[in-house]
This record gives sequence, structure tokens and C-alpha cells, in this order.
Amino acid sequence: MLDSDLPFKLEKESAVPLYFQLAGAVEMGIQDGTYPEGGRIPSEQELIRSYRVSRVTVRMAMRHLFEKNLIVRKQGRGTFVRKQMITQAMEDLFGYYPSLLRKGLKPKTRVLEYRTVSADREVSGRLRLPSGEKVLRFVRQYFLGRNVRVLIEMYIPGSLAGHWTERDAQEKNSFRLLQEHAGLRIVSSSVRIRAARATREQGRLLNIPPQSPILELHRMTFSAQQKPVEYAILHFPGEAYELTATLQAGDWKEVRLEGK
Repeated sequence: MLDSDLPFKLEKESAVPLYFQLAGAVEMGIQDGTYPEGGRIPSEQELIRSYRVSRVTVRMAMRHLFEKNLIVRKQGRGTFVRKQMITQAMEDLFGYYPSLLRKGLKPKTRVLEYRTVSADREVSGRLRLPSGEKVLRFVRQYFLGRNVRVLIEMYIPGSLAGHWTERDAQEKNSFRLLQEHAGLRIVSSSVRIRAARATREQGRLLNIPPQSPILELHRMTFSAQQKPVEYAILHFPGEAYELTATLQAGDWKEVRLEGK
């Protein structure tokens, strides 16, 4: 890369240390998308050649960015822009979109699929429907910036989904649709979580390599009559997501350890 092509030039005569200037140049590239989240940072040798600085300067700049949690080193692969980690309380899974808004984030959504299908054995069992009953299959991506944060597959009984239009579904989350259009009162959800690896299709839609680790959440949503009204499967990129929960201590005084 020629000096004229660099997005940020180092001022060799400046009182600001060169390593700090170089760290600022790379950070600017992260912020403007030159180095996208999860993307590779130029190698040590590439930075030395492009900015005409020493190896010590590059290493100090990388250490500075590492300490700011902006980059991550992967053994044998290089240095990458750290993916933004989202910490989510378990109870927030009751309404994923509103929980992101409460964090001050601005998620965007894209509807990938919205059609009526015949429920397979798993879906009909979850929703307590006769085998082959018609259900709405509703698939949506959630974005933060240009990064896909979750892929959600939702299944809703056809008798309920008939209360709204596809346009309504593009503007409102499933809980709002069920409550505002179908007249239901949502009272609870149960969640099962498991570690999995992304299929080729899931990887494509989450913008991660196939076989990457993902978190897979199966959520059942119930009305006031304890009827299942939605079955959803949420797929999260494993490296950018963590769940938290507050646990209550049990009656530990009754626990006794048995020795050999």
C-alpha cells in the first residue's frame, strides 16, 4: 500500500508516540468498517511495511488495542477485530427485541420467510396441534450495525396468525402480534439452551463459517390459559453472546458429602 492510500498518516515529528498514532489509525479503521467486526487486522509485517515503522512500534500498538478489548489474537491465524459481546439476562429472553432497546442498542430486523406450512412432528408436538396442522413459519434476522446477532425461527398456530398481516409482522415482534392482534395475554415462556454448531445454511444467515459454535435456544410461549402459542428457535453466534442468571441458594444445610 502506498502512503497516499493510507486512511491515516503517522506524523513522525509529532510529540504523540508513534505506537499511539498507529493504534489510533487501526482503531479508526475498526470504527469506519475498514476492518469489520470479526475481520482480520493486517499482519505485523504488513503494518511495518505500510506505515514504515518498527516491529516494536507495531507490537506496542497492538498491545494497546488488545488492552482496550478491540482486538483478539488467534493462535496461528492472526489478529482480528473483537466481536461485540452481548450479555443477556435469562429473563430478557421473554422479549428479545425490547431487551436490546433497553440496553440503548438500535437493532434492525429483516424478514427472511413468512409462509404457512404443515407442522412437522416436532412443531405439532410443541404446539399441541394435530400432526400436519397449518402453522405460520416466520424467520427473521436481527442486526446490530452490519452484523447479524440472532436468527429466529418462529412457529405460530395458523388460527392465531390469521389475525394479522405480513406487513404487521415486519413492524412488530411476535409477542405484540399475539397480544395486540390475536387478543391473547402472554404470561410465561420456558427456555431450553444447548450448544450446537452452525449448519451451512445457518452459517450463511448468521454470516459465520459453517460448523462455528452457536447457542441454540428453544423457547415455548404460553397464554394465560397455559396454551402454547409460539414455538421459537433462536440461533446466536457463540463467540458474541453470553447469558446470565441469578440463582437462589437452596437448603444447603441438608446437603452432606459422603466420603469413601
